[in-house]
Amino acid sequence: MAQPSGSLCARIDDSFGPHAGSCRGGFDFTLLFEEAILTLLPHALVLFVIPPRLWYLRKRAKKVAAGNHLATLKISAWLALAALQLATLILWANPSAVSTRASIAAAAIKTLTTISLCLLSYNEHGRVVRPSSLLNIFVFCTLLFDIAHARTLWLRSSDYLNSIIAYISAAAVAVKASVLVLETLNKRRLLRPEYQSYPPEAVKGIFDRFFFWWLNPLFVLGFRRVLDVDDLFVLDKHLGASYCQKRFLAGWSPGELFSAFFRHACIRLITIPPRACLTALTFCQPFLINRTIRLTQEPITNETTQNGYGLIGAYLLVYVGIAISMGQYQHRTYRTITMVRAGLISIIYRKTGTLKLGDVDPAASMTLMSADMERIVQGWQTMHEIWSNLIEVGVAIFLLEQQLGVACVVPVAVSIVSLLGSMVAMNFIMSRQAMWLEAIERRISATSAMLASMKGIKMSGLKDTLLASLQALRVDELRISKRFRRLLIWNMTFAYVTQVFAPVLTFAVFSVRARDTRDRTLDTARVFTSLSLFALLAEPLASLVMALATFLGAAGSFTRIQQFLGSAERVDTRKLDKSGSDAITVEGASFGWDPEKPAQLSDITLSIPWSKFTMIVGPVGCGKSTLLQALLGEIPTMEGSVRLGSNSVAFCAQSAWHINGTIRQSILSEAPFDEKWYDRVVHACALRRDFRELPMGDSSRIGSGGIALSGGQSQRIALARAIYARREIVILDDALSGLDTSTENHVFESLLGEKGILREMNATVVLVSSSVKRVPYSDHIICLGPDGKMAGQGSFAELNDAGGYITSLSLSEANKTQATNVSDEDFEQKISQEKDRPDMTVVYPKERGSEGSLSSSETLGIRDPEAEMSRQTGDVQIYMYYVKSVGWWASMVFVAAICGFVFCISFPNVWVQWWAAANEQEPNSRLEYWLSVYAALGCAAIVCLFVSCWQMIITMVPRTGERFHLSILKTVLSAPMSFFVNTDSGVTMNRFSQDLQLIDMELPIAALNTFTTLILCIAQMALIGVGSVYAAISFPIVIVILYLVQKIYLRTSRQLRLMDLETKAPLYSLFEESLSGLASIRAFAWQDTLRDKNHALLDRSQRPFYLLFAVQRWLTLVLDLLVAAVAVILVVLSVELRGTVSAGGVGLALLGVIQFSQNVKLLVTFWTMLETHIGSVARIRSFTETTMPEDQPEENHTPPPDWPSAGAIELKNLCATYGDNLVLKDISLSIKAGEKIGICGRTGSGKTSLIMTLFRLLDLQSGSILVDGVDISTLPRQEVRRRIVGVPQQTFLLKGSVRLNADPTGESSDEAIIDALECVQLIDLVEKNGGLDAEIEALNLSSGQKQLFSLARAMLRPSTVLVLDEATSSIDVKTEETIQRLIRKRFANHTIIAVAHRLDTIMDFDKVAVLDAGRLVEFDSPYALLDVPGSAFSRLYNASLDNESDEL
Repeated sequence: MAQPSGSLCARIDDSFGPHAGSCRGGFDFTLLFEEAILTLLPHALVLFVIPPRLWYLRKRAKKVAAGNHLATLKISAWLALAALQLATLILWANPSAVSTRASIAAAAIKTLTTISLCLLSYNEHGRVVRPSSLLNIFVFCTLLFDIAHARTLWLRSSDYLNSIIAYISAAAVAVKASVLVLETLNKRRLLRPEYQSYPPEAVKGIFDRFFFWWLNPLFVLGFRRVLDVDDLFVLDKHLGASYCQKRFLAGWSPGELFSAFFRHACIRLITIPPRACLTALTFCQPFLINRTIRLTQEPITNETTQNGYGLIGAYLLVYVGIAISMGQYQHRTYRTITMVRAGLISIIYRKTGTLKLGDVDPAASMTLMSADMERIVQGWQTMHEIWSNLIEVGVAIFLLEQQLGVACVVPVAVSIVSLLGSMVAMNFIMSRQAMWLEAIERRISATSAMLASMKGIKMSGLKDTLLASLQALRVDELRISKRFRRLLIWNMTFAYVTQVFAPVLTFAVFSVRARDTRDRTLDTARVFTSLSLFALLAEPLASLVMALATFLGAAGSFTRIQQFLGSAERVDTRKLDKSGSDAITVEGASFGWDPEKPAQLSDITLSIPWSKFTMIVGPVGCGKSTLLQALLGEIPTMEGSVRLGSNSVAFCAQSAWHINGTIRQSILSEAPFDEKWYDRVVHACALRRDFRELPMGDSSRIGSGGIALSGGQSQRIALARAIYARREIVILDDALSGLDTSTENHVFESLLGEKGILREMNATVVLVSSSVKRVPYSDHIICLGPDGKMAGQGSFAELNDAGGYITSLSLSEANKTQATNVSDEDFEQKISQEKDRPDMTVVYPKERGSEGSLSSSETLGIRDPEAEMSRQTGDVQIYMYYVKSVGWWASMVFVAAICGFVFCISFPNVWVQWWAAANEQEPNSRLEYWLSVYAALGCAAIVCLFVSCWQMIITMVPRTGERFHLSILKTVLSAPMSFFVNTDSGVTMNRFSQDLQLIDMELPIAALNTFTTLILCIAQMALIGVGSVYAAISFPIVIVILYLVQKIYLRTSRQLRLMDLETKAPLYSLFEESLSGLASIRAFAWQDTLRDKNHALLDRSQRPFYLLFAVQRWLTLVLDLLVAAVAVILVVLSVELRGTVSAGGVGLALLGVIQFSQNVKLLVTFWTMLETHIGSVARIRSFTETTMPEDQPEENHTPPPDWPSAGAIELKNLCATYGDNLVLKDISLSIKAGEKIGICGRTGSGKTSLIMTLFRLLDLQSGSILVDGVDISTLPRQEVRRRIVGVPQQTFLLKGSVRLNADPTGESSDEAIIDALECVQLIDLVEKNGGLDAEIEALNLSSGQKQLFSLARAMLRPSTVLVLDEATSSIDVKTEETIQRLIRKRFANHTIIAVAHRLDTIMDFDKVAVLDAGRLVEFDSPYALLDVPGSAFSRLYNASLDNESDEL
């Protein structure tokens, strides 16, 4: 083709174009178009933005240190560029220059813009921590435009002047490139010190963030060694819990949770532009395919070759643009998700601090944090897919109409049918998901209660009962979940209806009409353009269906959270009255949980004087603890008033509450450390000796709920916390009940004696006690009657003379001068002496069986080398372990169905290529043949899909769900007690909640999707190879690159995945601990402090959570760029090899690229989800394999059916250990059948340890225990616990009816149960609340009543041996006397072993064993030992008589 003349090209260049016709080879824009659109427009826009940006920056602080050379280089480069542009302006002004109407204006605005940008660059450099995004984007885009402009000027430079202009333009391009390099440089080293700690993402430029280069240091570190959370980048402040909570609360109003988060985080408009760009670029692909196919059919000329090169550039821009747009869209979406997660967890925790005590349900909060949070995360991922998919469907249908005419109505109809079918299921999704989540809550609640009472469970022999009960809850949960799962299968099937049947039916309608009208035929270009549009129609439709389902699931979870946040809050009706004469005043008050029911306490009028010791007494169940809760503001005041003189309150609950940590941390809590005061409190609470006996003194960890401590130690540490806080009002709920007499005397006198430290502090002390022996020592007494009303108040003398409850106790006036108070001088001397003593026996190190457990390593931060390697490289055996749990046959059916599905949706592309080729020879012939096979393949695909989904979701998931739960449950119930000491309960709870939740729902879906898309990707690579043999040559290179990428990626992502799961456990622990100690937290006013701790733990958890998403986006970007490379290679080959490749082959290969591009992104998404969720299987496997059971191989003998028939017990040279340390030393006892033996000694002397050996809770180092001649070390431990009846100090109650709790084995009749309850005086309460079928929780039992219930349970168990571990410590004296008579009557023929702190309860026993420091120091009848001057028992007994007239 002849080139046009220069004058003609000049006229063409002065037109808008944009195509310059045949000028410059027919492949260029007109000069006016470049100057107007590529120059004037972007420069005018940026000039509009610069002033407000400068105004914003001038108010910002300087962030870059002075004296750096980078700013000078930037300014110099900008000025050089401005000078070149000014020169260009002057040259364009020369009349000889061949210019356009816009040349001078374009040059002028470029010069003005460059000068303005120089000023902006200076401010951006000094006042922003990262390179300027505005400058980087503008310079990069205009650099591309300038290159095109410079090329045009160069090609049209026909004279000297225009050549000079072209040379200067080329030089300006070079200078602008240097400006771009300078503006992209990182400024971290130049920042002022306060800004240098910012995370990499916050200081990196836009290209670093577009291509995720800021993650490279993390990949390098993760590849080289094992990562720790502290190795991860710190959080951007916008992702922090505190920031997100504040932003949420700013837009919060009741009932508008979703809209508040909608305003707060998501729908940040910054997420929409990349998603819109992705949609636009995606729909460029059909046009590119159409143009490429037609190019291969055109003759080879210079113009078509130039067009081919342009096509190569277009492919590069489109596919790289898709990669960047996808990466940025998903990254911003996940960034928003991270904000939502931070805000939600923060407000859930915040809400828990305001709940009424009666509404506290740890399982509900755990489910909200785990299951509901997971659904919200998934739903939020797809939020923007809903609107974008709708747009994509509309565009695809429009473009199909351009290709196929009226036949485009068919895919619309099929799509509507698909959506309607999905909508049917969506109507039920939220309700059925709610049912499932409620079932999860029931199981989690029961599991949480189990973990909190493992000692009592084991001692009570309830292992098998709990195993069956919890597994039944699990089976029921999975059964309920199937209703939800069936809806998922329905949706999955309909999601593929459009993809499978739309092409078949549309091509059928088009071909039939074409045959009848002899119009257009289904040629190769039309087929593959249409197929690409079908792919682009089916993908958003399938995505839309699944997005709606997951979004509705997220909406359901939002609703549950909204209901939780909207639940009634505790209303503190107490009034602060600092001018009152009394510390606490109650007038005419009634208290109760439910305003619709009678008050639990009524007509209460009392006053508690300042700086006095007040006791609240009354019979068991009269409401003493309830009154304390009312004074703390925990129980609603139904009428009357409560006034406090101070809000400086300390509280020690009846059941000691602790947060997992060291003893010192538990005592100090939020108070600063004062060594002198700390030593005084420790001594007053008799903890000094315990510290010497503990492995690391007061640095020893106490375990979840204080499980590592004995009952007395736990109570005294909680008491020390209340004293150390130095509050004006100290409220103690039976805080001395679990102490032996001498320890109790010491603690009481040190705190409340004449010189006790609480007396010195002038503290107002309120003590509830089931023991009345301290009543004479009190300054003021409040007495409650059995009907929950006041029975009197006043001094001891007044009430003792009044003839009421106090008189009936037959107490005598206390001798307050007889005391064991310690003066400051004596105290200092004692402390000095104690510090000089050598350390004694270590009591609580780890026991055999826990050293290798995963949980222990998680808790203590210990990892073995093999585990560290597994964290980096993963373990293929995990997948095999999962497959084995599913079953090989079930797995093979699933794999076969998936392969059939992939073949039936991939092979039709080849089939249609053959059909199109046949149409070019014989148009529209043999339609029935082509269409019938095509339709049959589609039907087979849907059938195979349904079979694979059903097999995985309905058949395989419940099977694995039952097996994994049973495996974890058996492991926990069979674990030694040391496991629960060394393992945080949150870590164990994580197995039952988060891990099982992932295995139930996310893992099977991820496995299904991953395997399907993997096979699809393989099939599409095969199609690309079939279409272009030369393109297939690149596959080995692609595979090598993929191998290297996954090698780098997986070493880091696996560790992030594990850290994500591990850092959630402390959050769960804090939630559980906070809920269990809510009354104490509010009494001490620690809500804000613990909220800050939750924020800190949440921020720590956010780091791996966010970075895991970020590295997944890095992988998506890399794979998209790899797809771009394959597409560009394919187009290059198509352009260069025209004439040797078929149009159909090129179309097939390019269609394969589109589908491969879609599926490789899905593969990454699903694979990363699978990698994340398979970690739960790995954790369960490690947990079950490394947590050693307490049972030993030699413990396999079966005792006689009636064992123990007599109840004779003999301990021979007994030595028992915690780990390697003796806690019981050479103890020998011989107990005859039917004897009653009391065990006594100070707190920590080994009493409970001795009991634990009888129930095999402690290992024996040497010696033996014979029961009726049978060595119990040869019997299975559960068999021992089932045959010997134990009544623990802390009663465990199952979730369920009174009948189930009284008789867990179901062997007793209702009459026997009623008789037992009547004996312990609980039958009236039971019948009042609905009888034996009533839920045990409805009885609202007090601690003392729970102990009575435990005794009733013991009466129903057949045995000749009864072991009581302080089983009446929370019962008042009168009730205890009744119970003691009952024990002697109902268990007259039993051998009884009773640990007792109240020695009067064992004085009529046959013998007593006195323990000290783990040794048996005395064993004889009580009165015989009393007759021995100076005996240990006599000292204990005399100490118990000191100041205790109730013993007379």
